Amino acid sequence: MIMQKPTIKEVESWLMTLYNTSQDSITPAERREQNMYATMVERPSDKKFLVKMLDESSQIRDERKLAKRIKVLIDEYGVPEFLNKRDAWLFKMYQSFGYLFYPIAIPIIKKRLRMDTSRVILDASRPNLTRHLAERNKEKIGQNVNLLGEVVLGNEEADRRYQNTIDALKQPDINYISVKISGIYAQTHALNYEESFPELVRRMSTLYQTAIDYPYVDENGKKSPKFVNLDMEEYKDFDMTIKVFLTTLSKPEFLHYSAGIVVQAYLPDAWDFQSRLLDFAKERCARGGAPIKMRIVKGCNLDMEAVTSSLHGWPTPVRPNKTEVDANYLHIIERGLLPENAKCLHIGMASHNLYTISYAYLLTQKYQTPKETFCFEMLEGMADHVWRAQSKLGNHVVLYAPVVHDKEFLYAVSYLVRRMDENTAPDNFLTHSFNLKPGTETWEFLRKQFEDAYAIKDNLNHTPYRTQDRRKPYTPMPPQDEMVNEQDTDFDRECNQEWQRDIFKKWKKSPTDKPDIIPTQIGAETVVNDSRYKYYDRSQDEEVEICEMSKANADQVKEIVKIAAADPGHWRETTIEERHKIMYDAANRMGDLRGDLIGAMCAITGKTVVEGDVEVSEGIDYCRFYTTSMKKFYAMTDIDIKAKGTVLVISPWNFPCAIPCGGVVAGLAAGNTVILKPASVAAPVAWLFAKAFWDAGVPKEALQVVITERDALEKLTQAPEVKHIILTGGTDTAQSILRAKPTTPLSAETGGKNAIICTASADMDHAIMSACHSAFSNAGQKCSACSLFLVERSVYERPDFRVKLKDCATSMKVGGVWDAGNKVGPMITNKNEKLLKAISNLEAGESWLVAPRWVDKKHYILAPTVKMGVMPENFSFRTELFGPMLSVAPFDSLQEAIDLVNGLDYGLTSGIQTLDENERRLWRDSIMAGNLYINRGITGAIVNRQPFGGMKLSAFGPGIKAGGPNYCQQFTVITDKNGSKTDYRKSYAEAWKNEFSRPRDWNHLHGEQNVFRYLPLKGGMALRLFKPDTDEQALMVALAAQICGTPLTVSCDPSDERKDLAGKLAALGAKVKEETLQHFVESIPDYERIRTCSANIPVEMYRRAADTNKFIATDAPVKNGRIELIHYLKEQSIAFEYHRYGSGQDQEPNIDEEYK
Repeated sequence: MIMQKPTIKEVESWLMTLYNTSQDSITPAERREQNMYATMVERPSDKKFLVKMLDESSQIRDERKLAKRIKVLIDEYGVPEFLNKRDAWLFKMYQSFGYLFYPIAIPIIKKRLRMDTSRVILDASRPNLTRHLAERNKEKIGQNVNLLGEVVLGNEEADRRYQNTIDALKQPDINYISVKISGIYAQTHALNYEESFPELVRRMSTLYQTAIDYPYVDENGKKSPKFVNLDMEEYKDFDMTIKVFLTTLSKPEFLHYSAGIVVQAYLPDAWDFQSRLLDFAKERCARGGAPIKMRIVKGCNLDMEAVTSSLHGWPTPVRPNKTEVDANYLHIIERGLLPENAKCLHIGMASHNLYTISYAYLLTQKYQTPKETFCFEMLEGMADHVWRAQSKLGNHVVLYAPVVHDKEFLYAVSYLVRRMDENTAPDNFLTHSFNLKPGTETWEFLRKQFEDAYAIKDNLNHTPYRTQDRRKPYTPMPPQDEMVNEQDTDFDRECNQEWQRDIFKKWKKSPTDKPDIIPTQIGAETVVNDSRYKYYDRSQDEEVEICEMSKANADQVKEIVKIAAADPGHWRETTIEERHKIMYDAANRMGDLRGDLIGAMCAITGKTVVEGDVEVSEGIDYCRFYTTSMKKFYAMTDIDIKAKGTVLVISPWNFPCAIPCGGVVAGLAAGNTVILKPASVAAPVAWLFAKAFWDAGVPKEALQVVITERDALEKLTQAPEVKHIILTGGTDTAQSILRAKPTTPLSAETGGKNAIICTASADMDHAIMSACHSAFSNAGQKCSACSLFLVERSVYERPDFRVKLKDCATSMKVGGVWDAGNKVGPMITNKNEKLLKAISNLEAGESWLVAPRWVDKKHYILAPTVKMGVMPENFSFRTELFGPMLSVAPFDSLQEAIDLVNGLDYGLTSGIQTLDENERRLWRDSIMAGNLYINRGITGAIVNRQPFGGMKLSAFGPGIKAGGPNYCQQFTVITDKNGSKTDYRKSYAEAWKNEFSRPRDWNHLHGEQNVFRYLPLKGGMALRLFKPDTDEQALMVALAAQICGTPLTVSCDPSDERKDLAGKLAALGAKVKEETLQHFVESIPDYERIRTCSANIPVEMYRRAADTNKFIATDAPVKNGRIELIHYLKEQSIAFEYHRYGSGQDQEPNIDEEYK
């Protein structure tokens, strides 16, 4: 039998009945609230003000700071127009002088905010909640209680919220409650499935059993089990939530218990999910079991899904527009309300849309759906006149009722923000419902909106948008002129979890497995030497050898260098287009190798799966980005570019795939032959990815991978055939290489002592999460890791700060990498003397918040460790430890904290956590570090998103960032074409205007702004002139420095007479200094950078620069400003996570305004 469905005309007819009934019941207070929201729709600045004031009033506990912030917000956004005259006058008085009386004003403001939101967020305290529930019960209105609580940072808070839910179910007046899996358990991430899934089933079983053991007794004395609804959250928890729900209810003891789950109509997956629920419910009822319930919502995490998808490069999982969402909702309830379906799978239809409600009601009438199988659901405190009208017209209504204790009100802010977004979003029904009247343009807009959805509801595609499946062959990407970042693995997908398990089966070795032997490569040939490095699995207590790698001796190193210099494979003769095609092919082959590369990193270096996965993505990005960026230089018609010759890449063990891959591609993209000397302890990973390059067409003579005997290493680093060295490693290593052969250019990224500053204006929970992730991921073995957490004293001394920090740190799952749920794995060595010293000693004033704890017998796995009270003079404050230990210290002013950070020897990454834009700007423009991070973690730089490299002792060389637009050109020799007619004055000015003067964000991600900018060398530059250098070259340097804002001193020998040059240089702002070479050499440490017009300079200049960690730019000045101006600047990356709660009101800051 085909069921008749309501026509649009029928819907409009019943809608008028609902509308008129609701208008009759609306109260004056609700009218005022409607006017307020209507004003916010007209004036978005009013909404921004209200959201910011709510947010900051809940987060900032320092009343003096908060008082100033509220005044700043009023100054910026003005007094909101939705306020009545009295409140508007009070705000103006506060703006004028009231903020000065903050001990009185702030408590009043907070109390008023809580009072004004009390209808939307209920007071959890008794007897207030008792009275409210009793009133709704008297009105025959159901209450779906949602216990809002603190952000779950760790196990302790999750356990507390879980217990609170159990306690609430024992309350006699609560008969319906909603929970989220992430609210009752802290370890829900997908790769922890083997542990988290059974534990979640156990916890949900306890909740269901409690609901049965403490039944609700109605006014007639009838007992019935209480109802537990499982809320759906972000898409990452979608599969886990479904499995937990179905598995728990499949237990025999719950056959006769009825529970519910949420279905989100904005997901194309919702139709199949409903199908699974129907199949499950019908089979269950056929066995005599109880029906279950589906609560259908449109979905409230839209903006957060957009943020997550944008950051990862994944397709957004939600439908593309509201029309499709509305249509899917209609389509789902059409099936859900069929009597044969509804009797097994009850349905709660959550909506405030009068058209949707009307359509649903008419379906129930046409289908003759039994009344006990469906209900209408709305939000407490939102459009109350509508639910009153529904109730009056005979519909059963359940209100979603969030409750919170006043002392925890800040944790309700995210809910309030979502509600305000719903009330003011351009295409949301509620936005247009304020003072809604038939016959108006708004009424017609809403009618058209429904008609459009109605028209397509039967023709929707229900295929999910997230389809990534790593089990399938990699889809190659053809060469492109714009690089798109590679997607990381979406481990929330079950197929990719299966892929991860297959990786472990292949790469987890046993003591009986025979280790592979990797040979020594000499050009196109290989040999196996007796001297070999042996690789053991640090994640297993047994001694398990994975493989061995042959070490090259001194004679073999000489031959390797000779082959690279001769280039028998003719790599230097390839065009940039040929190299571009080959690098894209190599990237595709690395995509094929992803699983093996991850497995190798797990086995050999102790990387966790997730940490290894992002490394492979980064390596692929380098392959696609560097030739793409170099093509822009080769397109310039007034310069000649040629490769330097042979580039030596010395890479570290902590990033065994991404960093060596980046160095290799940089050298190859510029046309050089490359010798890769990876860290011996991690070298098999490099050998594995090198195959992708060889198979793609890079001659083996052009890319040689070698580890050496210790005495042979110098033969490599000091070989005259090596024209440039790329190093990622320790500061001591960089200094040693420079001093041994100072004439060979060195581009090095070295150490870091990186800090996150948390002010009293921060979101403390978010700051703690960011600090812990940055400190402990990869077992703290990142040069970018957060080693220092500087916290404003008013926060530092709060007991809840310490409780939360301890909970977060101790809840990070620790152990060997073969348990994919572990987030902190083994360290590369158990003999890190600096770390051992730090964890073995407490200096004056220091104490353990989380004491050191070894997890394994061999002492490779150290649990996250937190040391409090670390002072600036202490060892742990100033020393890079390279392990999972976080030092926490207080400060009294932001300037003090900035000075403490700038006083460190390093300047690699740095972060700040604050909601105050003035604090953000002061910090951003004062801190001396290469990569800055605002309101997010300080690790995880991505190619072309956050080009990476530091300042001070964190970097050696020209200050050009890896993964940035200029990195590869330093490995070439660029000169003017013979007879070039380029006007360098015009070219320099245009390059400054179009490239170097403007901070820019190439990515435009949703929720995160990533700015790349150039900074002048404030420490000044010195140009040393020699007699062969021309006056024009000196003037070119002076003009470039002037345009870039870099102070320039031109030094020349007293005997080098240049008539009229001094005056011309002075006119360009340069200081001229006549001095002997010896005097100039002594003064080299006084400048930030040295400039010469050629590399043919006295060796004592190179030695002095090497001894004092200074870089000499020796390229001949060129007329092309895009090339020349690079020498007078340094690069900086700034990542700013600007979204709050994934709110739709959060817009990307205007770069021109932000950085003017």
